[in-house]
Amino acid sequence: MCGIFGIYKTTKLSIDIDKQKVRDSTLLMKHRGPDAYDQWGIDGLIEFAHVRLAIIDLAAVSNQPFISDCGNFIVVYNGEIYNYIELRKELTNQGVKFRTTSDTEVLLNGYITWGDKCVEKFNGDWAFCIYDIKRNRIFCSRDRFGIKPFCYTFHNNSFVFSSEIKSIINYYPDLRVPNFNVINNYCRNSLGAQHNETWFKDILRLKPAHNLVIENGNVSINRYWDYPTKVNSSIQLLNAKDEYLQLFKSSLEIRMRSDVPVGTTLSSGIDSGSIVSVLREWNSDNHKTYTAVFNSKDYDKREKKAYSSNIEIDEASLVIKLAEELDLETNFIDCSNIDLIKELSFVLYHLESGHSSPAVLPLTKVMDRASNDVRVVLEGQGADELLSGYIVNTFPTLIFELLKKWKFHQVVKEVRAFSKLYSLKFALIQFVRLFNSNFLEKIYHRFVGIDTIFTGAMKNYKRINDYPKEKISFSEKFNEVLYRSHIGGLVNLLHYGDAISMSKSIESRLPFLDYRLVEFVFQLPFEFKMQNGVGKVVHRKALEGIVPDFILHNPLKFGFNTPLSVFFMDRNNEAIRILLSERTSNRGLFDKKCLNKLIERHISKKHDYSTFLLRLLSVELWFRLFIDEKKDQKCV
Repeated sequence: MCGIFGIYKTTKLSIDIDKQKVRDSTLLMKHRGPDAYDQWGIDGLIEFAHVRLAIIDLAAVSNQPFISDCGNFIVVYNGEIYNYIELRKELTNQGVKFRTTSDTEVLLNGYITWGDKCVEKFNGDWAFCIYDIKRNRIFCSRDRFGIKPFCYTFHNNSFVFSSEIKSIINYYPDLRVPNFNVINNYCRNSLGAQHNETWFKDILRLKPAHNLVIENGNVSINRYWDYPTKVNSSIQLLNAKDEYLQLFKSSLEIRMRSDVPVGTTLSSGIDSGSIVSVLREWNSDNHKTYTAVFNSKDYDKREKKAYSSNIEIDEASLVIKLAEELDLETNFIDCSNIDLIKELSFVLYHLESGHSSPAVLPLTKVMDRASNDVRVVLEGQGADELLSGYIVNTFPTLIFELLKKWKFHQVVKEVRAFSKLYSLKFALIQFVRLFNSNFLEKIYHRFVGIDTIFTGAMKNYKRINDYPKEKISFSEKFNEVLYRSHIGGLVNLLHYGDAISMSKSIESRLPFLDYRLVEFVFQLPFEFKMQNGVGKVVHRKALEGIVPDFILHNPLKFGFNTPLSVFFMDRNNEAIRILLSERTSNRGLFDKKCLNKLIERHISKKHDYSTFLLRLLSVELWFRLFIDEKKDQKCV
């Protein structure tokens, strides 16, 4: 993975490109590519720059910007095309000659050979821009699920793109303008990076599975891939699990292609446990894993509201047991004593926006530790959204599907199984949230006292959906819910996963986001995903005999639980002092008196406002990092 930056003049009346400023802007992303820097351009028209993290074909000849043999095509590219070996053979058979063994050259020759449709052949994660000199044509693309970032703007008669916004606002400082509506949606309903708008008013994200083309003065943005909508009702579970296992193993196999060491982030869950179990089945070599651990006493009872009782969250014991059985080299990273302001400021600098999940904090520590040993980590991200791992979110839809089929006896069984572990009340709240109802949201915000906090530019806002509102009809409502999660919350999670791993110069690879696997699962009936109070049914069936039973058949889904309430329980805590400081108050976004009352309610345990307070704190720290007058671009 790497960092890309480019500027293309859309009119001849534009000011010349500042090549030194391009270099300075790109090197703000040095963490994305510590191994090499290079730059290419045509005076007064275009300039590309690239920082490289060398993973495949480490030779300098594969550095970017990469120029085709004919000299007409130039690419800057961030990502990996995992099926590059197969595509290279296909291109070679068509007469294409190669001078490197890199996936970059395969990508560029794929475009030269197949045109814009090349992306339909790619299996991987990417954000790239190709310039065709003869046609004066720009072609940009982002991978199907939004694993790799692509930020851009049209400003001063130029098109500017980058892996990170900080490079764009360094080149054009006048773009440091807050997008208050997006920030407001983050504060009120946790909106993240699943939207094409960013926290900067005129800087956008290219949507996942979209191409952007500039040609003859025209700009077009088109979707090149979409999810299957029809369920294969004739398929049997026995056949489905066999095909699923084959696809999962293939996804994992091609994501192990690397010329540098590979490790795995490991929790007590089925996703990462499945990854390491399959790897150990293939290979007896030493394999390093990295696990975040907390003191169980750090968790407040209110932070376990998704569960039916006060369940102990202790992942370390299960990881230890798994490591012993599979002979893994485990590395436990103690995340109990997090310096909230320091770590959160670091995360905000790299995300360039806030994130509603406190999981961003321990992940930083995990990646920091992993960077001592490996350049690539495999992760289980994406499995929950694909296979109904967040069953509190999908449970109400499961009941709907069963009622639609008149399966009343199964409904009773499902309710009993679910309520033994999870909170029905919490599941209903999550389900209602999917409606994206302004009316219901206003009632809830007034009930918990959130509306009184905002003032000034944050007083009024237009609600943005938790997921892009695109018209698509699924034969099963259950798949529609998974789809919304895939194009909504998952894209937000992928944003922080990429930003944090790359902040430590690590490439993150996600086997559950192989498009072949996604297409297959979306065609399976809902019963193959959730049944008898557990999700991931087809995955559990497929991995039997490979993953130890105590992992495979553990019904609980913890997620990346991170204790948070403790940071806002003491008025002398730095987080509280910043929120109530004069600097925050003078910004005119939060009503200090009302905020003080809300904090008091949190401390007295009348209501848990920890995630809401984290969002408010993130906004204030973001302004200090990116907007305030010092503008030094340094993490506080």
